[in-house]
Amino acid sequence: MNARFGLTVRAVAVACIVAGTAAAQEPRLLAIRDDATRELVRTFVEAARGRGTPTEPLISKALQGVAFKADAKRIEQALVRLDKHLRRSRELLGAQATTDEVAAGAEALGNGVPDGALRDLRRTADRRPAALRRPITVEIGVLTELVAKGVSPGKAGEMVRQLMARGATGTQLTELNAAVQQDVALGVSPAAALELRGKGVMSLLPPPISAAAAQRVP
Repeated sequence: MNARFGLTVRAVAVACIVAGTAAAQEPRLLAIRDDATRELVRTFVEAARGRGTPTEPLISKALQGVAFKADAKRIEQALVRLDKHLRRSRELLGAQATTDEVAAGAEALGNGVPDGALRDLRRTADRRPAALRRPITVEIGVLTELVAKGVSPGKAGEMVRQLMARGATGTQLTELNAAVQQDVALGVSPAAALELRGKGVMSLLPPPISAAAAQRVP
């Protein structure tokens, strides 16, 4: 094998390795031009994947930082905080939580929702009759938005829990949140808006279904 041919073979091999590595990465990370920042983000993503926590929020946060021209240090700080919230969310919501629930829980924690509020939502969900159990991503999201709008975590959490116990649907909870947002925009206090709209939804719901009654549902 002559020297030129040897160099060509090695060049092709290196190119294949690089291409394979790029394909193995999250494709969107290739949009991060700075090698060090991209490697940093990849490390967080791989660690999250290994733990079974969602990776999508980390990727989105990193790309958001890049879009706003944040430096590597600020992106790292943001990822550290988000990674901490994702891990804590998994602990609070339990191993059975879906990735969407964990991601929603992390966002809630990042917006000032206390640990206890997430734990209480999970407990309330677990007390539902088996026939009525479903992911609580919507409930967590509504709680987060209510708290962000100025409702105290205690009042917001209690209202969401009461509605869950009465069998409120995701659509009803979403519409409640939208109505509260509109009322607040018109000058109504967040607590008063939630009380009024919450009672309205409650009046449409049946009494809580007992576990024994739910077992008789065909």
